[in-house]
Amino acid sequence: MTLREGNHYDTGFAYGTLLRRMGYPIIRIVKSWPVAALFGLAYRATRKHFTAIRIPAEYLDELRGYSDATGISYNCLYFINFCFDILKRFGFHCSTISLALAGKTLVCRNTDLLPWIGKIALRWLPSIVVDMQIPGRSRFVHITPGFFLGALNGFNERGIAVTSHQVLPTREEAAPGGLASVLLPRLLLEQSGTVEDADDLIHRNRIRRCLNVMVVSDAAAHVYEISPGHIHVIKTNEHYLCCTTHFQHEELHRLHRSSTEGSKQRLELMNRLARDGDGTVADAITMLQSTENGTGHDGSGFSPTNDGTYQSFVIDLTDRTLHLSDGRTLPVSLTGTYRSLSFA
Repeated sequence: MTLREGNHYDTGFAYGTLLRRMGYPIIRIVKSWPVAALFGLAYRATRKHFTAIRIPAEYLDELRGYSDATGISYNCLYFINFCFDILKRFGFHCSTISLALAGKTLVCRNTDLLPWIGKIALRWLPSIVVDMQIPGRSRFVHITPGFFLGALNGFNERGIAVTSHQVLPTREEAAPGGLASVLLPRLLLEQSGTVEDADDLIHRNRIRRCLNVMVVSDAAAHVYEISPGHIHVIKTNEHYLCCTTHFQHEELHRLHRSSTEGSKQRLELMNRLARDGDGTVADAITMLQSTENGTGHDGSGFSPTNDGTYQSFVIDLTDRTLHLSDGRTLPVSLTGTYRSLSFA
């Protein structure tokens, strides 16, 4: 899906119109009166918590465009987009490997959900590849469920890739006014030309929940371990850098509310696979498909591919190419074929 509109509202309206015309599954469900009523109740019950979240006005304009184009209530779309800053137990549990070998920079990504949520998401919120540009902002490509205002991952025209990993569950305490966490990766994609640009944006836009964000260019790769009160940066001199869904910095360990064993085992396996990799796209896909630690998911998977793997793809930053699994059942990394899309 390609969006080249003149402002945020028009972008949202065009996006919503295209989703409606293609019969995107969630539209019919969310517009049915029982589901609409349920989301309405959920919004009213949590509305006071949303007042503490900072959402730039232009993104709310975009959300109004989605609403006007589809007939889905604005409040419903608002709740769907920003509930992860409120309902902290239900998030995206992800894995990213960045590789710089043989003249290529690759970003390898699996997005995981709790398996029961992943099954629902594959049926009603299948991923879409969106190529977006709004005047004054960088063109970027991201792989996203429909109507998702923020970004989970993606890459821009200036050679920056961003992936996010929600650290779950945690006991952070956030001050009012923090940026909605789902919007930080999008800001980075729209406004960063270098890793240093991204570093500045991350430090100037504190968020309200714990998040690991990987930022990659052909010059560097950094992982930002972010809590409302602290930012720790992981850098490397190796040809690879990996990220999962727990904090590695000792000062942040106190924020974890449950075992991080699955995420730790996954990270250890990914580091070994990346260290021994040859830097080809085929080898990167093989890494993502690894089930060496089993496919179990106890709130976090033990292997890059696990029972909750909802998205799987490789971004070739050098060639501006996306290699994406088209799997329709979990785990998509094993049930689909990796299709290549060029954005050069």
